[in-house]
Amino acid sequence: MERLLIPSLLLALVVGVMGCGQETASPKGKESGAKAQTEDSKHSGWWCDEHGVKESECSMCSAKVAKAFQAKKDWCEIHKRAKSQCFICDPSLREKFAAQYKAKYGKEPPEPSDNMPAKDAGKS
Repeated sequence: MERLLIPSLLLALVVGVMGCGQETASPKGKESGAKAQTEDSKHSGWWCDEHGVKESECSMCSAKVAKAFQAKKDWCEIHKRAKSQCFICDPSLREKFAAQYKAKYGKEPPEPSDNMPAKDAGKS
């Protein structure tokens, strides 16, 4: 019995070490498991930093949410997001959503990295 135990443990150790560092494909098949987990964690919080709205209401991150906005005829065809969340068409909307963040956290929200008008828009 002891003669089988040591080789079995060594085999398990070798298989375990060989498995370490192996990348697992994400559901999209393009990213490593670690990167996919990081991407998913970006969308697991209350606020969508990238778009400046509540994550649960982000029409740019969730196809299901986008579909609901489209069904209500609240959709910006130009920028592919809810019209009521399109800071590009209506920059004043940002303050409406920023107020929700301020009410929860008592501070200004992070600047969205997407969903903002171009810095040079309107300049000739």
